[in-house]
Amino acid sequence: MTPGREPLRDITDSEIRAFTDDGVVHLPGILPGAWIDLLDGPVDETIADPSVTADLTALGEDLAADLGSEPLIDPRTSGGHFLSGVDHWRHHEAFAAFATTSPLAEIAGVLMAAGHVNLYEDSVLVKEPGTAEETAFHQDLGYFHLTGDRICTTWVPLDRVGVDTGAVAYLRGSHLTGTVYRPNWFVTTDPLPGTEGAPVPSIRPDDDHPDLIRFEVVPGDIVVHHAATLHGAGANRSPSRRRRAISVRYCGDGVRYQIRPGVPTKPHHSEVSSGDVVVDHPDCPLVWTRPPE
Repeated sequence: MTPGREPLRDITDSEIRAFTDDGVVHLPGILPGAWIDLLDGPVDETIADPSVTADLTALGEDLAADLGSEPLIDPRTSGGHFLSGVDHWRHHEAFAAFATTSPLAEIAGVLMAAGHVNLYEDSVLVKEPGTAEETAFHQDLGYFHLTGDRICTTWVPLDRVGVDTGAVAYLRGSHLTGTVYRPNWFVTTDPLPGTEGAPVPSIRPDDDHPDLIRFEVVPGDIVVHHAATLHGAGANRSPSRRRRAISVRYCGDGVRYQIRPGVPTKPHHSEVSSGDVVVDHPDCPLVWTRPPE
């Protein structure tokens, strides 16, 4: 039996304004703890399975050796690994329940002022203790085969996260420019081959920049950012604390497919063309509809 769909509290008007104006909002104490309990074991199982999780620390080392890339490394720490996977909801019951029946879809719909919400993908993001790799600043939209304003990412911590363990930094208002930025490898600023878009501004997560927003978060909190918001994350300098998070991405009314060159596709993308409206599909299911007033 899975936990319920209801958030622990309503989203406030000021939180909606923060998402709209800043491109990111911190929602403290909104996710029932039973969802965290449900995901704790599956996340650990997932990162232990190299068939469904990529070691981005090893990727950075390979890019340095093969292409002369410079991984973004914090010299103050070492020994850990940055692990990531995507689309776990497709093959794991707990991830599917979280992405489709948790409060996340409603939260996304309220923040985006959407009439309905479709699931796009999920991702596990783990920085083990001593992970030196930063997450390069990037924009999610450049990796998505979507275009439109109602696209967002929910970031759900399974551990307490602060600046010392790899908190995410967001560039306030960067979603308002209308710019689509070229995707990178996450552990270097080098662009993915064959991709398109504007160069990402030169910025690091620990920079003293007046428009960088960071949050101290705990399990039960959710951070939601617009898909066009630029963001990156620091290293995990803690020798003992992990930084585990699940990221679930949603889209709403008015969103259309935009097939982007060089970006990994999903199975159903062979069935759609740029300009097609996103509709209910097993690979992009409808997960929330606004109730009638």
